Amino acid sequence: MYTLILITTEFAAAAHLMMSLVMFYLARRSVQFLSQAWIMLLICLMYCGALAFVATHDAIPQLGILHPVLLIYLLACSYLQSIYPLGLCMPGYLQWGRMWGYAVPALVLIFIYCIGASVGSNLAKVYELKDISEYFLSGDVVLRMISLLLSGYYIVNIFRLPHRLVRSMQLPNDLIAYGAALGIVSLLFVVITIRFDLVMLTIYMVLFTLVNMFLFFRILRPTVEAISYPDFRQVENPPTKEVITQSEADDFNEANLHRFEVMEYVMQHEQPFVDCNFNRERLCRLAGFNRHMALQSLRSQGYNDIHEYIMRYRVAELRRRIESGEITDLKDVTEVGFRSLRSATTSFERYENQDLQSYFDANKRG
Repeated sequence: MYTLILITTEFAAAAHLMMSLVMFYLARRSVQFLSQAWIMLLICLMYCGALAFVATHDAIPQLGILHPVLLIYLLACSYLQSIYPLGLCMPGYLQWGRMWGYAVPALVLIFIYCIGASVGSNLAKVYELKDISEYFLSGDVVLRMISLLLSGYYIVNIFRLPHRLVRSMQLPNDLIAYGAALGIVSLLFVVITIRFDLVMLTIYMVLFTLVNMFLFFRILRPTVEAISYPDFRQVENPPTKEVITQSEADDFNEANLHRFEVMEYVMQHEQPFVDCNFNRERLCRLAGFNRHMALQSLRSQGYNDIHEYIMRYRVAELRRRIESGEITDLKDVTEVGFRSLRSATTSFERYENQDLQSYFDANKRG
């Protein structure tokens, strides 16, 4: 169990560090990512502290009920995660004044605990529910109850803020789902804080990291979608076999480019892709290359695979025919090689980054 805890803590620390570094890099161009970068970095530092503790101890002690270390982590994480949606939707709202004002109660509690630890005050040993009643009037237990209640307030905001924001602005559904998932994971840690268990702690760290990675990739999606696909290369005369053979001996990249030009010539002049049964085997046969060479040549020009290459041509032809008025009904998408309207809609949205029906309505003729 000790090894599993060590590996899980290391995974959580490394994942949050990676997310933080990427967001700091993106924040150089957009302030929207700055608060997320700091949040991920602070969480990473907390996990680094936990990792240092686990690595320097032979066993993890039983922390009991509402241990201050767990409560401080719960306070910090619930606070940071409750402002996460605000940083995405209203980056200008997260000024230092507002954040400090929102964090003051948590900071006061953490400061009191730090002062107590520095002067060597003893913590109440609370391992059973009956111990709470025994030490209830002690300052330590009172602070624990206040910390738990304040964490509950921040967790309520994790659930509440995305739903409040959606009333005043358009929010993606996955951001609301993230708030709900994070709130549920935070409630799981409340249970762990009340009744400490190493197995549940491991599950929590994995779930918490995965939920944050979900939003991280959601944030990166517009950046990825902004990366353009390779442009078609207009080819009037394909390279001869002699030219390709010579380039194979002279320059690997030039050979790939020449083979790619052969495929471009086939696709542009013969348009075999308008047949819905056209596939990679037929493309390789028409171009005169085996599948390995065809894929190697396409990837050298920025394509993922042969299927994507064929679909790009179908989408481009569909767009051309809509604009020219040759297609007056979306049921005719089969004329450019799609087997169904659903497949055409999916491919058009992926490669053109817009809805097919909306594009058709805006550009149809007659």
